[in-house]
Amino acid sequence: MRSFAACAVVVGSMSALAGADVIAQNGPVTPTKDPVTGWPLRDGTFSDGLSSSGNYFYSQALGQKFTVGGGQTVTIGSIDFWGSSEYINSPAPWTQTTLSSNVYAIQISILRITPGNNQYPVVHSWTINTPLITQTLTGSYVPDVLSPVFQLSTALSGNKTLIGGDYLLSIGGLLTDPDADAFAWTDGQANGSLPATQAYATVGDIPTEWGRWSPANDGTSGAFVLNGVVPAPGAFALLGLAGATRRRRRH
Repeated sequence: MRSFAACAVVVGSMSALAGADVIAQNGPVTPTKDPVTGWPLRDGTFSDGLSSSGNYFYSQALGQKFTVGGGQTVTIGSIDFWGSSEYINSPAPWTQTTLSSNVYAIQISILRITPGNNQYPVVHSWTINTPLITQTLTGSYVPDVLSPVFQLSTALSGNKTLIGGDYLLSIGGLLTDPDADAFAWTDGQANGSLPATQAYATVGDIPTEWGRWSPANDGTSGAFVLNGVVPAPGAFALLGLAGATRRRRRH
């Protein structure tokens, strides 16, 4: 799997919509310190939007497992997530204040996990132009290239609902140039070593592979807070993360 380097910072799970409940979350991991610069670092994994159909350079998408409690129906309102991008044509360290313009949109998809089948159906999907997403510098960076890591926040329209069950949350970039700057989803606190915190990946090396999900390497996960309306106490979704990605470096 393509990895984009560094350890994630624990940031408060602020909701993009005031007063919203937390449906599920996997906060970013605690940063490590760069031995040379002293800058706080956190890792991430390249992740492409599902509608790219595996047609980008070393295409892959990451999916983070989460669970909505049985018998419950939750309504989705907004999401906070953490990520970074490349800036291939700019010298490092990269001190940009927004994601690369090559990442023209972020696609956020929720898939229903169906036992015995590795092709999970998409139940909801949003494609949001990157300039419409609130991008907040976290003060942490990707190792080696020192690309800034952002907390990214957006409303998810439509009052979409989820019933009890297991899901994958996939967050990926849509690119103007498929061979240029890509989006990396910052690692979350869960390391994927337990079934409830397993991450999954789909890759585009072979066209028929895209859309087939496999468990990702331990240590791979995506940082997010999914916000909305949880109808009653005890309906809090259980975290289940995704990611059995083969880590491959783009550089």
